[in-house]
Amino acid sequence: MHDLELELCKSLHEDHMATLQLLERLETALGPKHGSVPDATSGDFRNLLTDLVTTMEAEVKGHYAFEEEHLFPRFAAEVNPAITEMLQGEHEIIRPIATQITELTRAALKEGFTADGWDEFRKAGMEMVEREVFHVQKEEMGFLPALDEILDEDEDRELNMAYLSAK
Repeated sequence: MHDLELELCKSLHEDHMATLQLLERLETALGPKHGSVPDATSGDFRNLLTDLVTTMEAEVKGHYAFEEEHLFPRFAAEVNPAITEMLQGEHEIIRPIATQITELTRAALKEGFTADGWDEFRKAGMEMVEREVFHVQKEEMGFLPALDEILDEDEDRELNMAYLSAK
């Protein structure tokens, strides 16, 4: 990937990297060595769950909505509508998974995990990791570099301020 010049693209990239780091933490926590039901109230695991709720809400409510409203239409008109249709479709698949994982996480933070609740959380969590990592990689490889080429400095400044305030 080439260096991103626009502040908006840098902001989106930073959020992508933070999301990938969180998903890596989640994947590690869900791995085979953690087959037993963990204590949702203990230190590092509780921190992961809290971060997960915050990130999923920011990703789905802020990041996705901003891209769909402000960036996808412009990208579709100037670069390739098929790319934004694919990314939009992925958003629509990921949204309910993010909602499910957020609800399961909130319940676990309040009441801990049951065996069934942990199994459901692990399945939803692994699906979220798989889908969101692949989605972010696509945006990083194609969407952001092309977006970086089509926006001018004034649009960049205005859109970046709007994005940062939407987060």
